[in-house]
Amino acid sequence: MINLSNETDYKLIFKTKNLYNFFFLLTIVLFIGVFLKISILSLQEKNSPLDELNNINSKIFSPTIYDTAGNRLAYSDYNFSIFKDKNIFEYLERDASNNKIRETLFIGNPNIKFEKILTRKHPFDKILSNTLGQVDIDHKGVSLIEKTLQKNNEDLILGIDINIQKKVFEVLNEEIKFLNPDYGLNVIVDLSKEEIISNVFIDSRDQKFDDSLMPIKDLLFEFGSVFKPFTVYSALKNKKIDLNEFFDVDQPVFIGAKLINDYPRNSSSPLQVKDILKSSSNRGAILIRRTLDCEKEFKDDFSNLGLLENVSVGLNLLSKVPEINNFRGSYCDNYPYGYGMAISPIQLINAYGKIVTGRDTFMATFEKKSIDKSNEFNSVSTSINKLLFYANETSEELYKNFLVAGKTGTADISDKSSQNVTYISYFPYNNPKYLSLTFMSNPKNKYGPYMTAGNTVKPVFFNILKEIYVNLDLSILDIKGTDI
Repeated sequence: MINLSNETDYKLIFKTKNLYNFFFLLTIVLFIGVFLKISILSLQEKNSPLDELNNINSKIFSPTIYDTAGNRLAYSDYNFSIFKDKNIFEYLERDASNNKIRETLFIGNPNIKFEKILTRKHPFDKILSNTLGQVDIDHKGVSLIEKTLQKNNEDLILGIDINIQKKVFEVLNEEIKFLNPDYGLNVIVDLSKEEIISNVFIDSRDQKFDDSLMPIKDLLFEFGSVFKPFTVYSALKNKKIDLNEFFDVDQPVFIGAKLINDYPRNSSSPLQVKDILKSSSNRGAILIRRTLDCEKEFKDDFSNLGLLENVSVGLNLLSKVPEINNFRGSYCDNYPYGYGMAISPIQLINAYGKIVTGRDTFMATFEKKSIDKSNEFNSVSTSINKLLFYANETSEELYKNFLVAGKTGTADISDKSSQNVTYISYFPYNNPKYLSLTFMSNPKNKYGPYMTAGNTVKPVFFNILKEIYVNLDLSILDIKGTDI
């Protein structure tokens, strides 16, 4: 017991108080230390695999690719994988979610680690196949549009509208299931902006095209009768025909010793130019061409339309050079109805763009141009558009609603065991705003009695148009006939 009157006992109390104060201060220091440690650990966890993206040096990221509405089509990001590294290396989860990483961190197993890998994200890869291209293991673009980004190192906006692209993909995919071609393609172009707003390619074969190929520029085809309007265009341009004159397609037409037939056989003869296009007469196309000088007029016009050399799709991407199939004989008489020369789809698109808009400089591109060019009509383009609206006549309601002009083409594939079928269409014919190319290789089924473009890709296009016209800048029109 302490005696408060005793000085020694007072000193003892003083020492005891100091000891209490010491322990009190020590407790506070320890508490602060523990608190700081917890805060640091919490901060470290916060900045570990989950949020290190905030500290990334932006220079190692490839630029982002956007569609016309600002949706990301390709961008750089990190994948986080969880793996176990004890005795045997084992991935537990690749591209782990943030929640999964948090759960794993909470467990605190020292043998479980994280791996962070810079990757290229293509969120619409399935519906944009063979368009954007690929990157290598070092995150550098090695093909197509991705390769172009490495040179400019700037974000890129394309004319592609991913919402239209989705709808086209869904319709084309269903049509391919029924028609069963080797592959199918649909391209839609805004003619005033000269932008490709949709580019859908679906390969239904087991061995598919390499992703480094872009079919719109890298595949070559003989397109058949879609060439006939080019022959008429050249004859009109050089003032060699009158639209009211008749051509006797009932008489035999030869290329060398080869007799040229029309399928089906024309029921009436002779035919005017509009009916040569409507019945797709091979003989009529040859007779029209023979009004022209082959080298100085016909061939020059084909060259000016971009049909004899490679062309650009923008972004430093060039199509293949056309191939001439000399085994078919004289190109002067084979070109008029679409044989003897294999070209890329983009060349066909650009050539039609020139003849229907009247703009000799027309060039469709993937780049967003933010321009608005008016059609430069002349007597030739006006006549072509009237002819192709008349020749395209169909019972399909949208034909009249949107004044759809166009031309079909059916071409035998080498051994004649299968066909390439093509439908080039644009609308409205009196002031074209949009153009579409629908193509299939070797369809096995059809909508009508014959394996032709009219019984395959033409109805496919109208099914596509039914789904996308609300996305286009169009007014529904209604007329009762044509002015042909």
